[in-house]
Amino acid sequence: MSEAADGLGIGEFSRLSRLSPKALELYERTGLLEPEWVDPATGHRRYGRGQVERARLVASLRQVGIPLADIRQALRQGGRPGAEQIAEFWAEAEAEHAARRRLVNNLIDRLQGKAPAMSTAYRVRVRDLPARMVLSVTRHVTNEELTGVGRAFIAGFRDAGVSVLPGVEGAPFTIYYGEVSEDSDGPIEWCWPVPEAQAEELAERFPALTLRADHAHLEAYVHYGRASQLHVSRIALAVESMLSWARDRDKHVTGGLRLLYRAGSAGDGPDLDLSLPVR
Repeated sequence: MSEAADGLGIGEFSRLSRLSPKALELYERTGLLEPEWVDPATGHRRYGRGQVERARLVASLRQVGIPLADIRQALRQGGRPGAEQIAEFWAEAEAEHAARRRLVNNLIDRLQGKAPAMSTAYRVRVRDLPARMVLSVTRHVTNEELTGVGRAFIAGFRDAGVSVLPGVEGAPFTIYYGEVSEDSDGPIEWCWPVPEAQAEELAERFPALTLRADHAHLEAYVHYGRASQLHVSRIALAVESMLSWARDRDKHVTGGLRLLYRAGSAGDGPDLDLSLPVR
């Protein structure tokens, strides 16, 4: 009881940390800032004076737009690893801001009737992909649902011990048949390439998925790189680069935008290619 008596009630802690009780309750639920003592009978919370600095650090990180999950992981790691994670997040944020600036400048040019000049935004390459069988699921999703559905799709195969096939042609990928935004919900198809000889057997193991052929095709692609999250403006800039490349070479886009999760990338921060099938 002496620890509770020495601690700070939520009102006093809120004043010292400059965080509202609502914010403190949120940070407690998400594991960012848990009180040192909770009365089991009344639920009253008391914080240690040494927690004020952590509370202010969390508040400052939130003010510059760091997501709660990233803050929690950085604080859990602590020291240099935690600082490096925040630095990595901010580098991605700056890259997204630069892409947004360039994209907006292009949109301004288009509104003024000027020809777009996007061909140098990303380096565009081409490659041939062979025909292969894939197990897939197609969903209309919101922005909030997008990550969860994708992770559940991949986790289903990994939990069942189904390995990613070698090479680019064996990497899982998603196809955007429509945009996912506040105004549009896709749809999106998540695809997992499987050996043709085992395709029927695997389809029986995953009855909720669709087995189909992904036909051989030429595709234009850019290497997005490893990222802990996807950035709308960077993706839009990459798409504009590929469309500009196709126009300059009299190529026709024949399908939706693809995000390819390069073989060997797992967990957070996959290594991505963005591509468009062309002919």
